[in-house]
Amino acid sequence: MIPQQTQKLLYSVLAFLMLGLGISLQIKAGIGQSMFNAFSLILADLFNLELGTVLNFLNILFLIIYLIIRRSHINRRDIIQIAATIVNGYIVNFYIYIILNHLIIQTYFMNVLLFMIGLILASLSLGAILAMEIIQFPLESLCILLGQKFGYNLATIRMRFDIFFFVSTLLLTLVFNHSLYIREGTLISFFLLSKLIGLSYSFHKKHL
Repeated sequence: MIPQQTQKLLYSVLAFLMLGLGISLQIKAGIGQSMFNAFSLILADLFNLELGTVLNFLNILFLIIYLIIRRSHINRRDIIQIAATIVNGYIVNFYIYIILNHLIIQTYFMNVLLFMIGLILASLSLGAILAMEIIQFPLESLCILLGQKFGYNLATIRMRFDIFFFVSTLLLTLVFNHSLYIREGTLISFFLLSKLIGLSYSFHKKHL
């Protein structure tokens, strides 16, 4: 029998890879992005960077905020967060710029289907990763900490961050006259992403 901790680690790694694939499929679908992805994409375009690099920068920023609010020294789990954040950026770049680079989608229906598959993969995987508490992500860890501090659940705090990303993306789009990454996929993500993450998190917390 495989020890439970080893099982959780292997499951975390699998969910980690599925998260990167889910993010990449949403971006490849091209019908608008989740709030965070849209915000990251417009920053990547404005600064001429790969998306994974921007994701790394933002996640490190969230980690710093998380550590300041938590008011404690960096521990082993924080180091794992930093490593996971950097690896996630490379995984997203690998999927987007190598694996899916030459994928051509010819119908709108397939674009929507690809987006939905990506959204479900990403949100359920992220909820599972958070629940297993082996590999964490700074933004979601920050959401959990703020939820505990102010008495809100994960989905509520995450949705408030999504509103911030939404407004910021719109402002950057207008100021720099940039192509719009907020479309129908963004609205779908706004209503489903936080709820799916919260459901997955709660489910795995009860059954692990």
